[in-house]
Amino acid sequence: MKIIKLSAIFILLVGGIFLALNWGSLFGGDPKADDFVEEDLIDVSEKCDEIRKAWSSQTAWSDSLYKAQRDDLDQSKSMGMFSREGYNTVNNCLRETSTNKACDGYMSALHATNFSDPVLQKSYKGVMAIKSYEKMNDEPRVKTIEQLHKLYTDISNFVKSSHIISPHFDTDKADWVSFASVQSGILSKAKALRGNSLFKEMENVPGFKSGLNEDNLEKQTSPQRKGFYQKLSAQIIDYFNSEEPTPEMVNLLDQVWRRYTDNEEKVYGVEQLAVLKRNYGR
Repeated sequence: MKIIKLSAIFILLVGGIFLALNWGSLFGGDPKADDFVEEDLIDVSEKCDEIRKAWSSQTAWSDSLYKAQRDDLDQSKSMGMFSREGYNTVNNCLRETSTNKACDGYMSALHATNFSDPVLQKSYKGVMAIKSYEKMNDEPRVKTIEQLHKLYTDISNFVKSSHIISPHFDTDKADWVSFASVQSGILSKAKALRGNSLFKEMENVPGFKSGLNEDNLEKQTSPQRKGFYQKLSAQIIDYFNSEEPTPEMVNLLDQVWRRYTDNEEKVYGVEQLAVLKRNYGR
């Protein structure tokens, strides 16, 4: 029994000595574990000036410059050249200065008199780079630029579209979307894009104002009405000619005829549909 007690006491003593010697490494108490020293061995103010000067000579975001400065800062930290406060000061300087260059570069490209889409796209990649490097998902400026670029992309795609309005006769439902509905959808989309609060930031982008102008869009789409209903009439005729003219189908054709001529179109494609209606089921 005494031997057991002595063994237990010995184990406790050894354990206590081990904890005392390794407490810092086990529980984060070692002041050297994070590579920081009590006093900076680098002139923090000078290092910040060096970072700002390097970025001031850049006309836009530079991935290579950011990585070089980040590597230099991290290496100096690992060599024990910074106090925690000094490192945070220089790190914040790099983060702020590089973010300013990326965000300001994007806005300058967006507002440029001689606007260039390739330049804007390159600037946006810079913003996305600093967002990724610095884990800036919630940074307000970055979030705003993401919203701006999405709007820019949406408008760009819209104004480049030829806005072709083509008919589709749904044979399962014997139904279709009218020309007026499709045209209205195009105009509504343009209105929504113009009404976005961020649109004011890109009014000078070539083609954006005219491409979202309602009068211009009506002039672009209205001439398609004739072809739309001629094609729709042909689709309806092809469908009914492919089906047995049962009483139900004759009744369905009558419903299609009334919708077509009473509510939508009285000229284009009507004559061809009239021939079908006279002869169908006879």
